[in-house]
Amino acid sequence: MSNPINRRHFFLLAGSGIVSLGAFPQEAVPPEAPDTGDPDVPRIMSLFSFNKGIYYFDPAGLYVDVGQTVEWAGISFRGATAFHPSLDNHELRIPENAKPFDTRTMAEPGGTFRWTFEEEGTYDYFSSDYEYLGMVGRIVVGKPGGPGERPPGYGNREGRLVMYRDAARLFQYLNSDRIVQEKVVPFPQELLRKPFPWR
Repeated sequence: MSNPINRRHFFLLAGSGIVSLGAFPQEAVPPEAPDTGDPDVPRIMSLFSFNKGIYYFDPAGLYVDVGQTVEWAGISFRGATAFHPSLDNHELRIPENAKPFDTRTMAEPGGTFRWTFEEEGTYDYFSSDYEYLGMVGRIVVGKPGGPGERPPGYGNREGRLVMYRDAARLFQYLNSDRIVQEKVVPFPQELLRKPFPWR
């Protein structure tokens, strides 16, 4: 007659099986992005940290010159979309004369996307899937300016989509003058870290 498995033994076995399968990685491995082969094309990665409960773009803040191209990598499921009224009724947070980008319709197979910034000013963008968790970013082209310099959420009074709290917190952190000075501002993981269990 076999020994019955008690509750404690069951959870030890189940837990070791889950760990061996890698169901709870400490840190998600960023997707492999092909080398752009061009040092003048900065890359923004779309990442996830299981430990901290965050989806994020890194760097979160980036400075480029007018006419420079930027590449996003790993955006297959998360997207990178400009804040623009024509895109899900968001408030305008890119220069008024700039064309909005939306990787949901423009991305290349393989999860990369390139965009050339022709208009000077501040460009804010969001993840189409994880904006509510604060997955947003800012690019300053040439010098700061335009609607992206307005307080996050100003469009609420105009009937635009409400700005999520964590997105607004990150935009307040991403001071455009700091981005111009430092050129690259890494994502501040502790600012938006979610305690487990995530809420």
